[in-house]
Amino acid sequence: MKLWCVIMLKESEVREYLIKKLTDILSIPTVNPPGKDYDVCASYLASELRSLGLDVRVVRIPEEYLDKHYPYAPQHRGYPRDIVFARLGEGEPILHFNGHYDVVPPGTGWTKDPFKPVVEDSKIYGRGATDMKGGIASILGFLKVVAEENLRFKGTLEVAFVPDEESGGDGSRYLVESGLTKPRYVIIGEPSTSKRVVIGHKGFIRGLVRVLGKQTHGSVPWYGENAFLKASQLALKFMELYEPLLNSRATSAPVRTPQEAHPSINLGGYAESTARKDNTVPGEFLFSFDRRVLPEENLDEVVNELKEYFAKAAANVRYEVSILSAVPPSLTPVESEIVNVASVCAEKITGFKPRAELSPGRNDAVYYVNFTRSQAINFGPGVEWTAHAPDEYTDVEELVKFVNIYRCVAEKILMK
Repeated sequence: MKLWCVIMLKESEVREYLIKKLTDILSIPTVNPPGKDYDVCASYLASELRSLGLDVRVVRIPEEYLDKHYPYAPQHRGYPRDIVFARLGEGEPILHFNGHYDVVPPGTGWTKDPFKPVVEDSKIYGRGATDMKGGIASILGFLKVVAEENLRFKGTLEVAFVPDEESGGDGSRYLVESGLTKPRYVIIGEPSTSKRVVIGHKGFIRGLVRVLGKQTHGSVPWYGENAFLKASQLALKFMELYEPLLNSRATSAPVRTPQEAHPSINLGGYAESTARKDNTVPGEFLFSFDRRVLPEENLDEVVNELKEYFAKAAANVRYEVSILSAVPPSLTPVESEIVNVASVCAEKITGFKPRAELSPGRNDAVYYVNFTRSQAINFGPGVEWTAHAPDEYTDVEELVKFVNIYRCVAEKILMK
């Protein structure tokens, strides 16, 4: 337990550093969309990494790239999007840490100001505390230990702090597509807790169904065709036909609950009548679909399957299906080195061996697995059920725990 003892000697200093850094970045409202104050946060993180002795490069994502890929375009225009990319050491192997600094809108129900963080009973409250500025703080805390103890690695330690993970991951995608990094090992600091190592995630296909009717005055509905009612009939019939197919498929990857083994679909997360008036029979009605894709499934085949089943459900309904975005699934084998090292280190620090699991939700590991063929996991601090929720918080002791775990991983991979 020598490693634990070395870091424990400076535990109070590390804790103070973590609280200071996390409260600083939580105070910067990096809400996505639209991405206002991204540049402020990126500048802060770049300055901190330089102070810790890393070679830092700030990479701005071209607006033309975002015009094509950002799902909320053109809301990105006028708000610079910077990737903070830093390196320490040289040569192979490359161990790469990734964290996103954008957060979802705060929403309602907060009892605290989401962008004025407070510390209460070892909990730090603020939007992004768990998802995932807390992970960024632990990465910084680990680098602080590296700098103070003048650790030297046989290989390269990389860090990327990126924008736009909450809208599909354009930051990480641009980083790997541009060829700036080709790491062998990747740790995404998303909230997993130390009790599980996320080895991959389901992909997704998101789209819209536009149902066509005939608009008329609400007092004489018999002259029109109510697109809302037709959309409701279509959606219900589609689920009746499609759910048995979803339930018949299951992944072989380890999952947390039996339900997560199956592909899934959510209809109507977004829905809109083009009439937008209570005394008008809607002539068009839109509803969204979000299909989660198993590692064993093929994106193109699932797209064709969706269109086939909407056609089966449509009967006499006039409709159009459009695909808005699609991201493939990601999977790093359970027996891979990064999974083994992370598990060994977590057990050494906490006394508990984490489970390896596939996540139902997407993260940026997919771009590293598919573009650079990296071994990539999601492994970071947080209180998962508070992510995207009011009064989001993380636990300071969990942040400290991951400082220890990240150092252990770096020593096993880069000092062997």
